Amino acid sequence: MKWKPLFAVLLGLLMIGVTAGSAAAAPIPNQPAPQHHVGLGTVVFTWLKGDAIISEGKIWVPGASAYIKTYKVKHKGYGAIHVSVFKWIPLGGYVTMTVMPDMTTYSFYGDHFKKDYIHSYGVAGRRFKVLVAHYDSWLSLGGWWEQKVKFNAGYGHHGIISVGMTEWPILDSLLEKIGVKGKLTNAGKKLLDFVYDGSTDALADALSLLLSGLDIDAAMFDEV
Repeated sequence: MKWKPLFAVLLGLLMIGVTAGSAAAAPIPNQPAPQHHVGLGTVVFTWLKGDAIISEGKIWVPGASAYIKTYKVKHKGYGAIHVSVFKWIPLGGYVTMTVMPDMTTYSFYGDHFKKDYIHSYGVAGRRFKVLVAHYDSWLSLGGWWEQKVKFNAGYGHHGIISVGMTEWPILDSLLEKIGVKGKLTNAGKKLLDFVYDGSTDALADALSLLLSGLDIDAAMFDEV
């Protein structure tokens, strides 16, 4: 009967689609599968690693509808901040901006990502660093970068927030709002409060006021 060859063709096309979909959803080889993310779309996953890590966990952030990773680290211990991006990155480029406490930094490594710059700033009595890296591959399922650091931001609570975006003008707008390239806004102050002292209330406020619709992840750590 004529429908049998047609059915075979349709079945073959369906199987090809399933295989392609599974490949597109596959995590980056040798990278931890993402456990959470605050934003939507592309998954930006931030975590800490290294000898300085004493313990890790996760907490629910009120108002953000997401878990974030938490760590206890040795004061003046050595480790790394690791950011992975999972997804087929859209053409036209992809940029990550990570805001972290003002710690000593060392070497940078990346897979499909290159560092544009890392600078220290002082705004409204808050010292912090901004690391900007860009995606440099036209075809992959994602990539990652890793920044070696010394956890010497000071004893107590601190936060790290990573924002992924597809347009450079958005980056400039964020830098303006946190007082680097313009006047510090209330939303920018909330973000810096989270980075400086790990306030989850400040993180929730920053997300609602500043970062809606972007690809976002955050982590917190206690230096002890």
